[in-house]
Amino acid sequence: MAGGRSRTARDYELIRGRGMKSTWIDTHIHLSDIGPGGRQRHGFLAALECLLDSCDADLRLIASCDSPYMGRMRDDPDAILPGNQFIHDVCRHFPGRIFGACTMNPLWPKASAQAIDRCFGDWGFVMLGEMLPYCHHYVMDCEDTALLVRQATGYGVPTQVHLGTYCRPDRGYVPGDSMDGIGQLADLMGCVRRVPEAWWVLAHAIGRAPDPTFIPWADMFLDAIFGVYGRFPDNFWIEIRDFYAQALPRVLREVPINRLLAGTDWTTRHGPPFAPYGTCFEAQPGNNPFPPAVASLLGFLRAAGANDDTIQAIACHNAKDLFRLPI
Repeated sequence: MAGGRSRTARDYELIRGRGMKSTWIDTHIHLSDIGPGGRQRHGFLAALECLLDSCDADLRLIASCDSPYMGRMRDDPDAILPGNQFIHDVCRHFPGRIFGACTMNPLWPKASAQAIDRCFGDWGFVMLGEMLPYCHHYVMDCEDTALLVRQATGYGVPTQVHLGTYCRPDRGYVPGDSMDGIGQLADLMGCVRRVPEAWWVLAHAIGRAPDPTFIPWADMFLDAIFGVYGRFPDNFWIEIRDFYAQALPRVLREVPINRLLAGTDWTTRHGPPFAPYGTCFEAQPGNNPFPPAVASLLGFLRAAGANDDTIQAIACHNAKDLFRLPI
């Protein structure tokens, strides 16, 4: 090969191996290079590259910042841009493999508006969110939030909004709690009325409860959406977090296939090295209820009744179309 060494049989083997990996796009990932106690995670980028390369699929991620970046935005408007700058730096390191999502807090409208312009106007982020009213102490159904969503929508990007995946009846009803899924869906619906032109991603709405004392919201979300709108709205997309969720067969039957996304809420909270992709949210490394791999997620889809076209739509086509990803 002119200008370099000749390719060996092993080189071609590796090329063929990469080419055989099917694309899998996860629309909901949280990243942080700062660990517990504020310690810098040395080797963060190398560990993230290892995660991508070791996956059994051609893995692409849409990522927003995790704690402590996320938590700082609750109290400090000057924390909004640095959290998003971190994600921008990661995206630059992994072009075409990791794409940015903009986190902001409407309690700080000026700083949030500036971050939206920077993220979408300059950095090419593909989503607003995850919107975290429970964490950042705001509501979706107010004009301050609607103005920022409208601003982001003007850049042609969807807005991802947190919905509690499950609740704990033993705690009683706690409005504003991270698990208050139905309250959060009602709050979101108020913002939908204010900004009907927006596209909405219902974050980790389809999931499984971690133990029998928890109740998943998935069926209740679907009941509420169909009850209010009479159909699944054209401007809603819904994330599957846990592919072994009891509600998955119903979701495949009742929600338009082109409105389903893989959004597992995978995080870098343990490590490095990081838990393999496919590890459930908040599962301890080595304690996943199934082998952590895209092959497992595909198996759950097939078991729930998905055919090849449906699997490809959920795996990559829907996200590629919604976010206009250049892949």
